[in-house]
Amino acid sequence: MGSSIFAPAIPDFAHDRQTTDVVAALGISLFVWGYGLGPLLLSPITEVSFIGRNDSVAGFLVLRFLAGFVGSPVLATGGATIGDIWGYGGGFANALGCWGYSAAAGPVVGPLVGGFAVDAKGWRWSIWPLFWASAAVWIFIFFLLPETSGATILSRRAARLRKVTGNAQLLSEGDLHDRSIHPSELAFNTLVRPFELTLLEPVVLFNNLYIALVYGVLYCFFEAFPLVFEGRHHFNGAQTGLAYIGILIGGALTLGGYCVFNNKFVTPKYAEGTWKPEYRMLPVMLGGIALPVCMFWFGWTSFESIHWISPVLASSLFALSIYLLFQGILNYLAENYPRYMASVFASNDVMRAGVGGAFPLFSTAMFNKLTIQGGCSLLGGIGLLMLPLPFVLYYYGPRLRAASKRASA
Repeated sequence: MGSSIFAPAIPDFAHDRQTTDVVAALGISLFVWGYGLGPLLLSPITEVSFIGRNDSVAGFLVLRFLAGFVGSPVLATGGATIGDIWGYGGGFANALGCWGYSAAAGPVVGPLVGGFAVDAKGWRWSIWPLFWASAAVWIFIFFLLPETSGATILSRRAARLRKVTGNAQLLSEGDLHDRSIHPSELAFNTLVRPFELTLLEPVVLFNNLYIALVYGVLYCFFEAFPLVFEGRHHFNGAQTGLAYIGILIGGALTLGGYCVFNNKFVTPKYAEGTWKPEYRMLPVMLGGIALPVCMFWFGWTSFESIHWISPVLASSLFALSIYLLFQGILNYLAENYPRYMASVFASNDVMRAGVGGAFPLFSTAMFNKLTIQGGCSLLGGIGLLMLPLPFVLYYYGPRLRAASKRASA
């Protein structure tokens, strides 16, 4: 939500600060880049068991980057936390699915809330709802969220036993592992391993590229929606925010269908012992098909002469696409690299944030140059080029896992 809530405020901010829309759009891009870089530094550390006042354009943009950076760990550690609680059987997919829906729905809720706030109070009020929501969530997490890492729980238990018994030899497995880690190895795990996994593991690289594309398309929607609904259908900012509800509803319906898929297909396969990670590519195939269909539908029904409900319905299909792609790919990566899950998710965050943060800077110019129809067709064409990936991984994934030194067999 924090990444996109500033989107409706961009024109007002640019006018108030006498700057360009491209510079103002950095308020989105820098936040996204901040939460892309944050997990790279902060998330892999969780695999170890012991572990601005000036009111100016530059100052505001720096603070947006820092807000994304310090808020970033949950994006990568959230999946690992769910794995700690539910394990990696059938229940993990449903739990990760609910978490993933919130991650996908958040950027959609941002313009909805921000649109009303900016219309009522101006661009500064695009930030206040984020502050209130963040404060409430922080209080909840600080007081009610326990430690979930098994290695850390045992390490703390061993520390209490050493204090009570005076026996310094009482150590957990995590303690022994941590003592064997040299600081240079810790630095490697934190700064290098996510890039190493991306560059040396084709499964990680191509799935990250796919998610990066989807993220870029998502943030293009933040630029396309005002052009379509305000520019062609004459909505105000609050009404344009309401148009995003189509994505929320589409995502909620997809979440329900995805849970049914897990209960009817995934869980029995686990029980039978016949499960393989490549089955995660089945929903990715459907999501990959829905992505270009959505883009062509949205673009070519965005004329003023066509009722506004058509592009709204197209956006709900986009929700199906982004949700299935995210859930299928993240589950697939988690099951392939359970030992390095936080690092894999961090590498995914970096790549998708890099692409997603760049798209707002040129998407408006792209749509103005190519028209809404041309810009959406270009994005749909890229989606078509990426479509073979899940089919390739479905058939050749076992060979790639067998050839990898880091993936599970």
